[in-house]
Amino acid sequence: MTQTSQELDAFNLPKEKSVSQIITKSINIIPVDEIIPDLTYASLMAMLKLLKNHTGTVNIESHHFSWNIFMHRGRIAFIEDEGSFLATLRRKLQTQKVQPSQDILLSNTSKSLNIIETCELLGKLYAHARENYLMIFKEILLENLLAISLEKKVSMLWKPLALDSPIILPIWQISDLEKAIIKVTKQWRTFTYVHHPYQMVQLLDSECEIAQFPLFTQVTNGKYRISEIADWFQQHITRTALKLDKLAENRTIAILPLALNSSEANEDLDLDQTQEKRSQPKVMIVDDSPLLLKQFGNLITSWGYQLSLVNDSANATRQMLSEKPDIVFMDINMPNLNGFDLIKQIRRQPSLASIPLVLVTSENTITNNFRAKWANCRFLSKPLKSDDIQEFREQVRTILQDFVSQSQL
Repeated sequence: MTQTSQELDAFNLPKEKSVSQIITKSINIIPVDEIIPDLTYASLMAMLKLLKNHTGTVNIESHHFSWNIFMHRGRIAFIEDEGSFLATLRRKLQTQKVQPSQDILLSNTSKSLNIIETCELLGKLYAHARENYLMIFKEILLENLLAISLEKKVSMLWKPLALDSPIILPIWQISDLEKAIIKVTKQWRTFTYVHHPYQMVQLLDSECEIAQFPLFTQVTNGKYRISEIADWFQQHITRTALKLDKLAENRTIAILPLALNSSEANEDLDLDQTQEKRSQPKVMIVDDSPLLLKQFGNLITSWGYQLSLVNDSANATRQMLSEKPDIVFMDINMPNLNGFDLIKQIRRQPSLASIPLVLVTSENTITNNFRAKWANCRFLSKPLKSDDIQEFREQVRTILQDFVSQSQL
């Protein structure tokens, strides 16, 4: 077996990738503008090391997220998560009270920047205050690399770039970055409820002691990533994750599962949805959490149902009267109008009196179960950890089979 063939085996490349696809002009590099799927983290790092003296971008896609890695001469300059590098940088500058000179950052981020423009902007910032920005750039880079390392499989797409001006940025050796996060990655894999720095957090026990701190309740509303929460509390991300994992164990909070990225959701929809969508039963979901609406909605549409989402419970009854859904899933704890008050409002409408209603909540208490039965509703517990997701899917499937006569499952 040739040395290159041995390297390919080590990289865990798909069998259909031939040696000739990896060799261009007798130099081991990555094929240009060609997606290489199903890479482990170790395989990805090994592939990046093949780039050696090359400059360009590597697009990384997982089932949940995407990243752009900017490579310069075979080393990593920065990694941006779905184009959010500058937003993350602004947040870290704010929390660490670092002011960019002459508003360099603010005056250059009113529009969307391409990778070269971003690189030039970061170079200006770095040239102004190297010590401050060196630490922040490295922190963002390592957090993104940690997120990538915790993905089971990723794909990569390599695009070379020709630069007209020199790079004024810190450039990191791949092997040094790997060493920097290896212990952190191992620790994250020991957590029970926390599995990824981009997971969001939902407060369950509003009466607990920690919930009395306004900042904590502000960032545990299901809209902020663990990485963002760490910034607001000015803690190392792993320390924050450890604390949140313990709070999840005590059921003070729930660590929400990751949503599929848009391309994955669309693929599921294309595979499972029937051609006659208009004839399918309509499912309405009422919840104030954008993340839950997205995740739950993806599940429903992937099974071929029509979907209606309502994020304001005060408008739910009016929307139900207009759209006439076949079944409604609703949260209990919502601002403006909670789930039980919404049920009363719905049942007062003659045309909605018999519509199937399902209460979906993370508060699986005897009282809530009793009130749901009293209101002639089904009761469904939200998944609090990744291990609960499959059971949740099966319960939703059973409910739809029970209540919707034209089920397409």
